[in-house]
Amino acid sequence: MQAGSYLIELDRWKIKNDGTDAVQTSKGINDALIWASQQGYTEVVIPKGTYLIDENNPIQPLSNMTLNLGGATFRIRDNALPKYAIVLFQNKQQNSRITNGKLVGDRHVHNYSSGGTHEFGVGIELRHGVEYITMDNLDISGTTGDAIIGITSFGGIGGTFPKLAGNMEVGGINTSNGTLTSDANRIRSKVKIPMITQIINTGYFGLYGDSYGGIGSEITTNTYDVIFYKDDDTFLSSTTELHFFDEVEVPTGAAYAKVVLHQSTIPSVKGNTITIRTPQFPKHIYIENCNLHHCRRLGIAICGMKHCYVRGCEIHHISGTAPQGAIDIEDGYDINQYIYLDGNNIYDNKSYNIIAVAGRHINITNNKIRGDIFTINDGVDKAVVENNHFINCGPRLTGEIVFTNNHLYHSRTRLNGSGVVIVDNCLFHNSPINIEKNKPNVAQVNDCRFLFDNDFAIESVNPGAPLVLGAEPQTISNCTFNGSGKEAFTVVISGAHNWLLENVTFENIKHKGDRITQLAPGVYNGCKFINCGRLSLSQNTPKGSYDLINCYFEWDTRPLFYIGQEIKSDFFKISNCHFINPIDSTSAFFMMGEWKDIILSNNILRYLNGNNQSMIDIRSSIAVSGTVLVKENSFLSKGKMAAISAGSTIPIIFIDNYLDNASVKLQENHLTKDNIDK
Repeated sequence: MQAGSYLIELDRWKIKNDGTDAVQTSKGINDALIWASQQGYTEVVIPKGTYLIDENNPIQPLSNMTLNLGGATFRIRDNALPKYAIVLFQNKQQNSRITNGKLVGDRHVHNYSSGGTHEFGVGIELRHGVEYITMDNLDISGTTGDAIIGITSFGGIGGTFPKLAGNMEVGGINTSNGTLTSDANRIRSKVKIPMITQIINTGYFGLYGDSYGGIGSEITTNTYDVIFYKDDDTFLSSTTELHFFDEVEVPTGAAYAKVVLHQSTIPSVKGNTITIRTPQFPKHIYIENCNLHHCRRLGIAICGMKHCYVRGCEIHHISGTAPQGAIDIEDGYDINQYIYLDGNNIYDNKSYNIIAVAGRHINITNNKIRGDIFTINDGVDKAVVENNHFINCGPRLTGEIVFTNNHLYHSRTRLNGSGVVIVDNCLFHNSPINIEKNKPNVAQVNDCRFLFDNDFAIESVNPGAPLVLGAEPQTISNCTFNGSGKEAFTVVISGAHNWLLENVTFENIKHKGDRITQLAPGVYNGCKFINCGRLSLSQNTPKGSYDLINCYFEWDTRPLFYIGQEIKSDFFKISNCHFINPIDSTSAFFMMGEWKDIILSNNILRYLNGNNQSMIDIRSSIAVSGTVLVKENSFLSKGKMAAISAGSTIPIIFIDNYLDNASVKLQENHLTKDNIDK
């Protein structure tokens, strides 16, 4: 047996390296690989040159071997096939590597006349359970489809194989001895799941979704147990706390199994689309330091893979047929698990940079992502997006995501869908954010800085409001918003309610035309508003409630809270807040609209200058069905000002306030009591 590297002898295997004779070249390379493997070589080196590859006979690397292209080029022969692969891993190869060369498709001379998209011509294809495959230092370009694709088989079991739909009952199974138990919080299979040849040969089975990944609208859990039995119906073993799309290894001696779902209700037949399958898919795949470019569909298609690592790659100029993106994590759904995209440079793709449609444990870290759309869809669980640079693109975060320590420039981020998302410690430079989740209290934006400079205000690629707040309430905490945009700083969607903002600072967001900044209904605790122009409440949220606590306000010209006639709200409370006007004497509150109750208590209103203006100016056109209570506030002015003025039709209680150089312009029917006038 030989050891080490084998340099392919071109004449011996009748291989051409001048770009001719595709049929014999493909056959010769594959024959040489088989021979070298039989001789015990662990590396095969290709002499430099261009090798024309037969579209019907891809190169198939072998297990326990490195295929070193040595700087050579594999080019597919011009063809009319809707599907081809230049290099194919499909025979359960393990510990195989391809490195140091170019793979070139035929996209510009391909014959598309047969119709269809011809989107499955690829550089490298992985399928049928291959494991520990490394692709590194490759340049792959010009394919009619993807540079690299990894595909799962469906692994369906036909015939009369039992189905779980319609075959569940209330109760559990003791996982220590296999006996049936009474358990109102569990449902179990009434049928036996036989360990047929297909399952034994694969070594595992699992509970998966249908062809679209769905497990059924009436499946409310993601956890189940499997109990194995012998031929004589005695207990063998069990595996607990499994998740859908996991592989359940079959122990030796198992004749059949039963499953227990961790839920209490029995799904209907239509509400249970769980399938018992044996899919085979690529695992432990490494794509490193590759240049993937100018392909028609995708740079990398992850269509059912586990433990896939994409590191240090450049992926760019993908265009021609949908989805026209760098990396797509999609088909196979939650088979896609433990995907790591780290340190890649992604740019100049037609539509998408990274798409994650479905999967679990997806980690996107330390990448530079420029242009196009970045999206993590609802079907994704436990994604981490960390330490990336986003430039001129649009992150869409709808799945379950931690989005942390990222730097964004000219990139509008959208928090949509229903997945729990945490946005933490990110810098948004000229990068707006839309928080429009369709479920309440699933989004948190924490410890982030939003900076908008003149580039955004004048020539941003994403003009409009820097902050858009949706109807369902979410939380923003310990964030700073600085600078403004073309439009109003905030847009509040109709029906917004119960938002929570804690320790959020809005500074210098006064913008062109001094347009009003709307506040969403909710609680504002410890927030600061400094040079923010005019503030108002949302006119699209009738009966909204506002509670501002321990906040700080500093403003100059024009009234601070300008609440117009169109405002209709139930409750407006400001307490323990500090208002300071260092320049002139414009009102802190200029109020109209329709109200139930207005409460201003324990606040300090301080004016460093003053004239005959009112700190609180309540217009006669206001309609209040409840009470206006102004209690235990301090009104301080260096010039003679009115603390409050209001018409006689307004029910006002003005009690226990402290007035320093401030008058009161109320009517006889207003209740004033125990105020201290210095």
